[in-house]
Amino acid sequence: MRDIDPVSIRLFLATLEEGSIAKAAARENIVPSAISKRMSELEAIFNVPLLERSLKGVTATPAGEAFRQHARLWLQTVDRMHREMAGYVDGVRGHVRVMASVTSLAGELPADIQAFRSAHPQIEIDLEERMTPAIFRAVHEGLADVGIASEFGSHEGLQVFAYRSYELTAVVPARHPLAGQSSLTYAQLLPFDQIELNRDSGIARVFEAAAREAKLPKRTRVHVNAYETICTLVGRGMGVGVVPHYLKESQERTTGIRFIPLSDSWSHPDIFVAVRDIEALPAAARAFVTHLKVRAISKRD
Repeated sequence: MRDIDPVSIRLFLATLEEGSIAKAAARENIVPSAISKRMSELEAIFNVPLLERSLKGVTATPAGEAFRQHARLWLQTVDRMHREMAGYVDGVRGHVRVMASVTSLAGELPADIQAFRSAHPQIEIDLEERMTPAIFRAVHEGLADVGIASEFGSHEGLQVFAYRSYELTAVVPARHPLAGQSSLTYAQLLPFDQIELNRDSGIARVFEAAAREAKLPKRTRVHVNAYETICTLVGRGMGVGVVPHYLKESQERTTGIRFIPLSDSWSHPDIFVAVRDIEALPAAARAFVTHLKVRAISKRD
């Protein structure tokens, strides 16, 4: 099989992204006939049509869709290789792309990252906050080297390592009928209006499953982006919610709400460190994961 030209791969992806050879040519500053020639060469290499051409534009054939997935991963690998090699020229020996959930960032993770930076000043950490399901997807698709998020998301196909655990707690207004309880089940919250994180959060699926198991309806009146917002709205009497226990010290005093422990089996979730393949990670990312594993063990002892 002939070698595949990286330029042809980029043009193939551009054509599918734009849905038109002409638009891809304009974007990549190349004549449309040159793109058509390269697409024909790609199809000749594999001896199968990759593009479906019509008056409405260009779409991928089933074979083209499969090739698109491989092409994206290949380009990401090449781009990462170039970035890492360029780092050695500048004296910076690595760059790690990290995505983390709001829950993990509110715990010990920032201190652990700072400790890693102090020990490895030559390694850059690019940190981005995302929702748990999006984090695991990004790691699986090669858009992040390391993901740090709760277990409330599908991490199939990834390697995961236990990092921390935390406690989920019910929050109710100070004068609420449940405010005097010493502990609650999630089912006891369901008769009341719920305030939750947005539907794309990992914990949203846990709540839906818990309501189905209890065979009770769930009325979610408000979806928000942050646990602190849940506390504020509960304090104003708009409903009840579930938040991490670490907010108790700051939020109970300022909002006047009551934090009540949950007894459900899922109320003490783990936070995972997730990678696609620890052995395939660049050296800088492997060092970062090793650092987190060591910190997690030492903090639990």
